[in-house]
Amino acid sequence: MRTLARLEGIVTDPVYTGKALAALMALCKKGELDAGKPVIFVHTGGMGALPAYAKAL
Repeated sequence: MRTLARLEGIVTDPVYTGKALAALMALCKKGELDAGKPVIFVHTGGMGALPAYAKAL
């Protein structure tokens, strides 16, 4: 979550999109995705949950 926000200016929720993004980043670090091929990550929302996590963020 913080990495995407810092590098790309995209804020995600910590419950759904944040966890999915963390899993995608883990796959990249493990080398399980082809380095020469594009990866598409669809950010479908979840912003409504952000106020509930304001102190944690």
